[in-house]
Amino acid sequence: MNLRIADTWWRRWLDTERFATVFLFLVLATVACLMPAQSDTWWQLRTGEDMWRSGHIVLHDELTHTVAGSYWPNHEWLTQLLFYGVYRLGGLPLLTAACAAAVLVTWQIALRLTPGPALLRLMLVFCGAAFSTATWSLRPQVLSSAFFATTLWILVRRRFLWILPPLFLIWANLHGGVAAGGVLIVAAVLASVTLEPRRSMTLIGIALACLIATAATPLGFSLWLEIPASLARLKTYGVTEWIAPSVANPVEVPFWMTATGLGVVVVSRRKALRSVDTATLTLAAVLILGVALRSARNIPLFLICALPALATLLHDPSDRPSGQKARQPVPAFAAAVLAMSMLSAFTFVAYAWLTPLPRLEWKPLGEETIAAVAACEGPLYNRYDEGGYLEWFLKGRKVFIDSRQDPFPQELVLEQIRVEKTGDYAVMFRRYRIGCALTRESSPLSSRLERDGWRWRGGAKPWRVYRRPGPISIQAFR
Repeated sequence: MNLRIADTWWRRWLDTERFATVFLFLVLATVACLMPAQSDTWWQLRTGEDMWRSGHIVLHDELTHTVAGSYWPNHEWLTQLLFYGVYRLGGLPLLTAACAAAVLVTWQIALRLTPGPALLRLMLVFCGAAFSTATWSLRPQVLSSAFFATTLWILVRRRFLWILPPLFLIWANLHGGVAAGGVLIVAAVLASVTLEPRRSMTLIGIALACLIATAATPLGFSLWLEIPASLARLKTYGVTEWIAPSVANPVEVPFWMTATGLGVVVVSRRKALRSVDTATLTLAAVLILGVALRSARNIPLFLICALPALATLLHDPSDRPSGQKARQPVPAFAAAVLAMSMLSAFTFVAYAWLTPLPRLEWKPLGEETIAAVAACEGPLYNRYDEGGYLEWFLKGRKVFIDSRQDPFPQELVLEQIRVEKTGDYAVMFRRYRIGCALTRESSPLSSRLERDGWRWRGGAKPWRVYRRPGPISIQAFR
């Protein structure tokens, strides 16, 4: 009898729409659980560990020999502490799972904001998520995306508005992406003032409370000065994810198609904008589009807004909601396929974490390279990209530079980039009395060091570790 009841319940619950939804999010979960660590991941963990052990928020450089003690506007301190706490509990597998959960929350909310037939909704979410996978990594951005989607849902649905100020308080301490949340607030206020002026004062009050909440960080209101300054520096350094999208880049074709489609639909369906929730969602997409046009990094945020906005503008309110249509239960074979898919995904992810697969970047330098750097004497030179690796895997060694970028003078970062491109190292190495260098093989700098007699101390491909040929002197750098 119990088996019969369970079978009946299962058949009623697992209809075709739920089958497709579960399968989609199973695919997304599998991909998200394979998201890689990056250089930022390691200095985030290292700083989190330092704060965990010391009990104070790190706001000055403690990791380099070039700018030691310099002010660091650390607007991600809470993420660093959180990441390290999760790492202490379950290592990189648990940290990866936590970040994957943030990704799934983001796109589940996007799905809830998307009306229309189930197949269309799922296809839109799949396309948006698939185009965003390049940004999925063990960094604060995945948490910020979840906060962004949550804020969007609250503002569009006009529910639980009182949650926004405490949410912004947490978000401002987690990541500078809270600025994108400010764009959503502006969109909601503009929509409310235009369409519901008598009811807009509540939302304006909430918006002011959110602004005040962002000052409850170690940076105070200077957070709103530090974020644009940091973004401007990243553009100057030519960091790929902060470069504006290009119509010549085939990878970004879906973005341009979505942006064009949104423009066409907004013009052709202007009457639909009389609804305050539709206007909020659409205006949010338009404003975030402006941000995305300046930096490819913000394209996923645009998609989180734009795809639900497109579906909402095209949706005919006279149609019955998909939930009221007759749902067909899936056959037993389909249920078995879903169960086997879940088991296969779990097994593959477990294998990937236990191995671990190279894609995960959990061992970015290798034991040989780490040992060579540890044995090399003198102040260390390393590239912008590898600083985070060294700060975690060689905790007793001060690095030259890392990808935090905020504590470093712009001149130092640009000079380091120039040295890697040209190999003309003498002036910079003399200034910082460099005795040991980690760089990539076959790079201009590597070739120049070998030609000038620097001694190769080891390092597995693609890394090479060099030691200066003699005591620090002018002759050593000619």
